[in-house]
Order: sequence, then structure tokens, then C-alpha cells
Amino acid sequence: MSTIDHKATRQAMTEQVAAFIANPAGWPAAMAARALRLRSGHPAYSPNNHALIVCQLWGRFAAEGLVDEAAFDAAIRAAAEEIAPRYVWSKRGYAPTGGALAVWSRPVPMWIDPATGKKATKDTPGAEERRVFRIEQTYRAADVINEDGETGAAAFAAPELPEGEARQVFERLAAWITGQGWSVERSGRDMAEGGYTVHATRQIVVHGGLAGWAAVETLAHEVAHALLHGAEDERPYAGQHRGDMEAEAEAVAFGLLTAFGQGELARGSARYAAEWTRNPERVAVAYERSCHVLDAVAAVAFGAEDVTLTRSAKADKAQAKADNKALAAALREAGLEPKGEAWRRAKAGEPIEAIAAELLAAA
Repeated sequence: MSTIDHKATRQAMTEQVAAFIANPAGWPAAMAARALRLRSGHPAYSPNNHALIVCQLWGRFAAEGLVDEAAFDAAIRAAAEEIAPRYVWSKRGYAPTGGALAVWSRPVPMWIDPATGKKATKDTPGAEERRVFRIEQTYRAADVINEDGETGAAAFAAPELPEGEARQVFERLAAWITGQGWSVERSGRDMAEGGYTVHATRQIVVHGGLAGWAAVETLAHEVAHALLHGAEDERPYAGQHRGDMEAEAEAVAFGLLTAFGQGELARGSARYAAEWTRNPERVAVAYERSCHVLDAVAAVAFGAEDVTLTRSAKADKAQAKADNKALAAALREAGLEPKGEAWRRAKAGEPIEAIAAELLAAA
């Protein structure tokens, strides 16, 4: 049986969303804005270089004995860690121990004299600019060491969560989702997001500068993403759909914070959902879609064991309502009212274009 009063929690969230939209002044910040600043890492490499790094790490882990999929997952995770050139590590007091990774340099301008085809100065009459790239080497934090024998990874480890109830809840949630084949990591590098979820590698990352209940909120949010928004969700993670998904995940965080009496943080959670949706009604629907996940997450947080996720009738009802709304909008766009024969045929799965062509021609 659920420990959450869903009616009261949904009402509280939607009322707070409406209040924030009406007057956003004085509301607490949401998630990442509450994080302590961590050590800034080396700037991210370009997408091409990142892909190049992943491929090299993939081959390296495969050579070490990991099977193909496991090697790829390990490469994705390793590529997200701190990676920097030798000179950067040297300034930090570290030296490489091996494991160099090749990347392309930034484009280097070069001027060519078209008359001779040779390198020239920029001021040479008719000189043409070319851009060339050098191959450079860069290193993972795990592949450099300082004079005390510590690897660079230690410098980018997340600070420990402070003792207390929030830490216990965080650890319970992390253990529960890890038991379902996911990994949970607290980032030791500063990052813009409060956290993120990668379904392809079943990876959850939480900003290591978030402490206490702020860390719990973010983990609950990412766990909800993990369980709600995988390959089975046909919606694209973009535009209005993304706003709905963010509200669904944050509804789980809001409900959990409320259940543990963290009202002020819950207000920041409501703000986050409001900023993504700008509509209390959408937030109410999002809550219904995710309340079964909230039930499971809350049970785990309060110490229950052997908790399994079950689909809820409320979530199914919310999904059906959303599907009907989308179908009605599609019929109206085709010039038909969502009722009578048009509605029956559309609900039966008949293409709307065919329905419109026939009914509008007969009108």
C-alpha cells in the first residue's frame, strides 16, 4: 500500500506551480543551482574528438578482456571522466604513466603560395589559407600520477555526503536502482546539470557538489527518468515532450521531498517543473504518469526491501487521456471534429488522412 497521499501531494505541487508562474519572485532555486562549485575540469573535447576517445577506450577495454558491450559501456563511462593533455596534468602536479589517447588538435592556419604550392606568409600576394590538424595526446585521470603516488582520479573524486537521514535515503535509492542494472555515480567535476541519465549505458550521474536532500532530489529525479523514459517511451526527448518528461521525473522528487518534510526544497522542485511546462494542468498529468514510480521510490527511501515497480491504473488513465487529446488535435488539424464517425474510425486506428479525404469529400 502506498505511503503517499497522492491527491494531497498532486494538489500541493500544482498549486505551487501555479503560484510560481503567477509570481516567480522569492522562490528557492532548483537542483543544479544549489550545488557547491567543484573543481573545473579540462574543457570538453569536440564531438569528433570525444568519439575518437571512446573508440580508443573501447578497444583498450576489449583488449583487457571485457566482452564487446561491456567494453563499450566502460568506454562511455571512462570518456566522461576528466581527460586532459600532458601539459595540463603537469601544471596540476601529475605525470602520465601510460595510456595516451590520440586526439586532433585545434585547426592550425597555414598559408600557401599558389604559384609555388609551398608554404608562405599571410602577406604573400594571392596566398591561400589552409587549415591543418596535428595529432596530440591526452590522458585520463586514472593514467596520471603525482609524487605521492596518487592518480589524478583522486583529485576529481566527489566529496562524501554528510552523515544523516538524507545520506541514508540516497544510499538506499542508489542501491535499489543499481540492483536493476544501473550504475550511480557522483561526479567529482563541476558540471552544468544537477544530474543526467544515459539509457544506452544504464548510467546515472549526480552532481557531486549536491549534498543532503538536494542530492536525494536529484537522484530521485534521475531514477524516475531511468524507469519512465527509456526505449519504450515513444515520445522524443525534445520540445514540449521533454518538458512533460522533466515534470514527470520531478514529480517523483517533489513527492519524496514532501514525504520527508522537506517543504522548502519541494518548492524549488515545483519551480523546476513550472519552468519546463509553464502549465499547472500539464504538471498534474505528469504527476499521474509517474505516481507509481513515486510509490516505489518512497517505499525504498523509507527502508522497505524487495520493492518492485508496478504499473498503476492512474498512469494508464493519464496516458489514455494524453493519447485521446493528441488524436483529437490531429483530427481538428485535418478539418474534422473529434466526434461521431470520425472519432470512431480514428480510435480504431484508421489513418486520419483517409478519414478526412472521405468525410470531407462527402460533406
